Amino acid sequence: MLKDILQRITVGGIIGLIICQIVLVFISLGVGEGKFIAVSPNFEKLIQHEVLAFILQNLGFALIGITFALCGLFFEIARWSMARQYVTHFSITSIVLVSIVFTIWTPETIWNVLILLFNFSLTYFITWTVQYKVSKRDIDQINALIQNHRKGMDLND
Repeated sequence: MLKDILQRITVGGIIGLIICQIVLVFISLGVGEGKFIAVSPNFEKLIQHEVLAFILQNLGFALIGITFALCGLFFEIARWSMARQYVTHFSITSIVLVSIVFTIWTPETIWNVLILLFNFSLTYFITWTVQYKVSKRDIDQINALIQNHRKGMDLND
């Protein structure tokens, strides 16, 4: 279990850092006017040190990746309902993600806050729906195998 947790922390942190760099590239392409924007201007202004702001921004994204990776363990708790697993996962990941994104990019209007919350919630809902359908299909297949096995046992008795 400890090995799994350490692996999740490592992989989650690395994925968070990779996503951070991809986001920075897209932001730079969109609004950078040919320059790479390594850190949010608002966050740099808050920290008052570009290199430290860049390091903290990367640590924040690594923490987001680690949070998602560790919260994936909720889906391995067999005694929890699927709804409980998703509500717990959504609650924790949204608190961490939204807090870090708000701190780093400091939305200037309530509209920006609402857009961020909507996008995260919509993405999460789509992911949940797909996962639910896949899980339901898997459960239906397992139940069919069990029923076929029971029918075979009944014929042999």
